Amino acid sequence: MSDRLKDLQRQRALAQEQLDWLDREIARETGAAATLPPRSATPPMPEPANRPSASAVAPSAEQILAQYQSRGRPMAEEAKRGCILYFIVGMILLVLAVGAVFLLKYKRG
Repeated sequence: MSDRLKDLQRQRALAQEQLDWLDREIARETGAAATLPPRSATPPMPEPANRPSASAVAPSAEQILAQYQSRGRPMAEEAKRGCILYFIVGMILLVLAVGAVFLLKYKRG
C-alpha cells in the first residue's frame, strides 16, 4: 500500500471514531442509548514492520539545542551595530550634501 492510502485510511478511522463518539453523546442526551445500532468498526491500521526505532528518528534535546544555538553575536548587538553604521553613513552624506550646496551656491557667487 502507498503511504497516501495508509494515511487516508487512518484519517477515515479517526473520523469514524469521532462520529461514533458523537452518536453516543447524542444518544446519552436524548436517552435513546438502546436504539442505536452498532457500527461496523474499522480495524486500526497496523504499524509498519520496518519502522525505525525512536532513538534513530528523534534526536535528544541536547542535540536540538546545540543545533539551533547561536554561535555568533547576539541579534540585538548586530542590530545596534547596523543602526550606528547607518547613522554614520547618513551623517557623512548630509555633510557632503551641505558642502556641495555651499560650494555651488556661495563660492561661485
